[in-house]
Amino acid sequence: MTSEVSNDQLMEVRKQIELKGGSPVRAWQIKDAIAKKWSINLDESTIRGRFIEMDQPLSGKNVGAAKPKEEEDTGPKTERQHIDNIVKVKTSVIPENIKSEIPRAEEFIDYVERDIDRRLAVHYNIGPVTGRYKYPITQGKQGTGKTYSHKYYAFRNGLPFFLYSCYEDFKLAKLFGDKTIKNGSIQFQESMFVRAIQGPCVILFDEINAVSNANSFDFHALLQNRELFTNDANDGQGRIYKLHPECRIGFAQNPKSAKYIGGHIKPSNFLGRCTYLTYPEFKKAEIKTAISRKFPKLVDSDLEKFVKYYFAVIETIERSKIPVDISIRQINNVIDLWVHGLSIKDALEDGLSSILEAVSQPKAKESFFRLAQAVWIELM
Repeated sequence: MTSEVSNDQLMEVRKQIELKGGSPVRAWQIKDAIAKKWSINLDESTIRGRFIEMDQPLSGKNVGAAKPKEEEDTGPKTERQHIDNIVKVKTSVIPENIKSEIPRAEEFIDYVERDIDRRLAVHYNIGPVTGRYKYPITQGKQGTGKTYSHKYYAFRNGLPFFLYSCYEDFKLAKLFGDKTIKNGSIQFQESMFVRAIQGPCVILFDEINAVSNANSFDFHALLQNRELFTNDANDGQGRIYKLHPECRIGFAQNPKSAKYIGGHIKPSNFLGRCTYLTYPEFKKAEIKTAISRKFPKLVDSDLEKFVKYYFAVIETIERSKIPVDISIRQINNVIDLWVHGLSIKDALEDGLSSILEAVSQPKAKESFFRLAQAVWIELM
């Protein structure tokens, strides 16, 4: 079963809780029931939001009387689609030459779907349905899932995924293809990028703010007109390539901060063509779920220690203003090294704390070790 809980399942869980007693059903009860039944974590705010979207009372129909609608509240209302009807859409046939780029299921065994993933799906799916395309920029701290979320969307919808890592001198035109000699004559060879945009797919430009603002203009026609032009195609006469209606284009970036000083703040003529999703940090329950899925043989006591240490480190980084971010990748590395034979001290050092030496903060490394001593008695 996937990490998604359908509206029907939410209603059924509420009904079962309601039948057990006459008191109002609470979000935490539904959360606990879902976790126990399907090992899926849904935060309470998401549960409350889902019932609001369904226009259903969270507390259950048998508690209290429904408030009668006032007579004047009978006018027409704007028709809105339910989020569950837009987060996943039917995909057209995928061309054979890009089918191999569809993400594999094994890449997402430990993925924890969050509300932000459902929001990204709405941004992506409006365009193919209405023709009003959105180009979402996912932004946030390192390790908040802003890049992987695009790939997860592609996996959920069976779409090929193409990732392009940007840099200062990145030029979009360099992705179009190149000239080649065939049968003694010079011909234009289309790139994988050109083949991709002509079919259903997801194209992600990562670290988009690394691109110089002068080179950002190359993206304008791509986003505004959903087309690109190359002089070299069609025997030098040039050709316009139209984007497929189900070609999605997104971006990801780390906003400038004390910890991330690289990149350029994009001009408004670029940003005005995009939508924006700021990715939150993972909650403790989400980190716990992700680790337990990645390391299913990890016993609960060890799982609790790694989670406790991870959040103690994050709190220390924020409180001491250490110029580095860590993510679930680092704690996964620690666990991986530990389960494969390293001592807990060496695993913590090689998988996480030595990152402080890499950013020229060796003195802060001792504070990370003291945090570990408070969790693992054998380090005392």
